[in-house]
Order: sequence, then C-alpha cells, then structure tokens
Amino acid sequence: MTKILATDYDGTLKYAQNVMQEDLDAIKKWKEAGNLFVIVTGRSMESIKAQADLYQIPVDYYVTNNGGMVFDADGNKLFSSYLDTVTSIDLLYIAKEIEGVVSYVVNDGYNRHRIVVNKDLQERRYLTLEPDLTEEQVMDLGRYAQVVISMVETGLAVSLAEQINSNFDDIVQAYANQFVVDIVPKGTSKATGLDFVCEFSEVDEMDVYTIGDSYNDIPLMEFGINGACMSTALEDVKEHALKEYDSIHDMITDILK
Repeated sequence: MTKILATDYDGTLKYAQNVMQEDLDAIKKWKEAGNLFVIVTGRSMESIKAQADLYQIPVDYYVTNNGGMVFDADGNKLFSSYLDTVTSIDLLYIAKEIEGVVSYVVNDGYNRHRIVVNKDLQERRYLTLEPDLTEEQVMDLGRYAQVVISMVETGLAVSLAEQINSNFDDIVQAYANQFVVDIVPKGTSKATGLDFVCEFSEVDEMDVYTIGDSYNDIPLMEFGINGACMSTALEDVKEHALKEYDSIHDMITDILK
C-alpha cells in the first residue's frame, strides 16, 4: 500500500545550511518501496524547485506557500489560492510601519519579490534574494498568494503573527516561521495543502507520515496519526508531535523497519 512522507524543508530536510546525503539516500529508498515523497513548505515554488534541482531531491508533489499552492513533480499547478488584494496591500503598508521589520516578500503563486523596509537591520532569512521590482510594481501586481514579513528577531515574528491573526482573523492566517511571518488566506495551512495531495493521489491520511520543526508546521504534524517533529524543534512545538527524530533518514528507517 502506497504511503506518503510529507516533510517541511527549512530546518527539517535542510538543516545546517545543507541537505544531507544520508537523507537523500533514505528518500530514494522510500520511493523505491513504492511510496510518495512530498515537500510541504512556506517557500514559493520558484524557491523550493531551485532547491530540489540543486540537491536532486526526488519530489512527487510540492505543497508551497504554507498550503496555498500545490504542484506536481514537473511544476504543473494543481491547486491555488490567493489573498484578498485590498488586505494584501494593507499588510504591505503595515509592514513598513512596524519596528523590527527588515523586509517583506510577496508571492504571486510561483515567483517571489522582495522589498527592503529597513536596510540598517540585519536580514536573517532572505540573504540572497535581491529585489527585482520596485515597490510601486509590487503594489500593482494585483494578485498575492502569500505575503512574508521578515523580522530581525524570532520573538518579534511570533508577536507580529499573533497581532495579525487578532486584527485580520476572518481574512488571513499568519504563521510565525523562525524569523519571518508567513501570511496566507484564512483556512489555509500545510495540512489543507497535504489533504489535497492525499485526495489527488488517492492515499488515505492514515498512511501519511509528517514531520516539521516550527510553528507553521504544527498543522502538518497534527495531520493524520503519524505526526513527528525534529529533535531541534522548540518544546512548545514538540507538544504537537507523537514522535521525535534527529533526521529524515532516522524517520524513514524507523517507518520501514
């Protein structure tokens, strides 16, 4: 019976600034056993596809934008959702007024565009993403799948996510994700994106194994009955997982034994 392994990327599959060879070998073994491998991430498709190509990761499905978009192995869009445009513009203006904001990134569904808010603050997340559009061009995009606000501290990201969820509760969902706040349409999560993959691939959620490491991974870890977290996760994140692993390799070895 086909199973799915659905993993977060940053801090889970990719940690210590790299994807480990033993994890890649384990993923290949997982797929050779007739199973599917899914990356579930807050990144854009543009970003995660480049990573998958770089490390030659054999991905069957990509769930991007914290569940807002789903793509197949070839990059074909299977599912999409978008933020309310007026609300998105409001959030961009708000980001410019909040203390501790380094930059913001908008995602059009596939590509991402970064605007620097305070050049005097240290960027923690988007170290290599250079702005490619002017602020005016970003405001004129008209369609936003995700807005990401990059903060100088993780504590500020957690606080900002809470404020956004309080003030825009009926429109958006904000997730603290290390140094950034990921903002997606209300009702969107890594779990909803993975649920689409299960229906599309006809795999029962009881045969899905998930793992993550951060706050935005909690819906992913609570999906089905096989949720796990990385041993490096914060204690309040670990509370939502049933098992704990040091690596994807360790998790796959445990499942297949």
